[in-house]
Amino acid sequence: MKLGFMIYSLSRALADGTLDVPSAFELMRKLGAEGVDISVAHVQGYSNAEVRRMVEDAGLVVSCYIGGSTLTVGDRKQRAKALDDVRRLIEDAAEVGAQTMLVTPGVCAAGQSPAEGRRNVAAALAQLIPHAQQHGITLTIEDFGAGRSPYQTSAECLECCELAGPQLRITYDTGNMVMGDEDPIAFLQASKHLVVHAHAKDWKLLPAEEEKGLVSRAGKRYIGTVVGQGILDYPAIIKALKDMNYEGFLSFEYEGSDDPVAAATQGMAYLRELVQ
Repeated sequence: MKLGFMIYSLSRALADGTLDVPSAFELMRKLGAEGVDISVAHVQGYSNAEVRRMVEDAGLVVSCYIGGSTLTVGDRKQRAKALDDVRRLIEDAAEVGAQTMLVTPGVCAAGQSPAEGRRNVAAALAQLIPHAQQHGITLTIEDFGAGRSPYQTSAECLECCELAGPQLRITYDTGNMVMGDEDPIAFLQASKHLVVHAHAKDWKLLPAEEEKGLVSRAGKRYIGTVVGQGILDYPAIIKALKDMNYEGFLSFEYEGSDDPVAAATQGMAYLRELVQ
């Protein structure tokens, strides 16, 4: 198992100028990452060649490329545009040196059922997979935390994979299925045959009277925290990954409100101890 780092975790530090992209990559390597998950929004303004060079200069590889479009739509014209958008992103992923891409499909429209959204996403991915294969890219989906996501649980992710075809794989996000009130290890056991990439985040459970945070299907509220400081049983999660002989990347993710650099320093140190 190799440690990666989602550049998304440093969003606020990049936005306020505390870090720029090259220094963010250097920080990741200093903290023990071997790879970086690059989300499209965080490398705007750089060419693909520049991104690839910055990653290499930092001694990293691109562990995953993250981007997408609204694939939940049923309208033919909107769907055609979304497909073209993702095809271009697949080409970008290949140019920066990625071999794995996480496709973000958008959320379901108001009044649209998650089941319909899943069918639309799966149909779109089935059309995109040949293009990805031509460029040496494995497409993945992940359990998403947003309430209007087309899939959150293992059953929903597996349904989408079955509909899209056998080449579609899963990025295992250790925390998002919690919003679907599913246990992280139960999700992994159900989907492990398709897991090729993983994200490590954590949550704090908020008091019932709180109004902030993300809300699970059962009405529980959660807020992001540093990996190892929340509700998730990381020793058990890492053991489960090791037991399945997982050799891919486990990429640090942080969605809390504290200083992201401090959170990254703490969380990566915790993960390093567990994965060694």
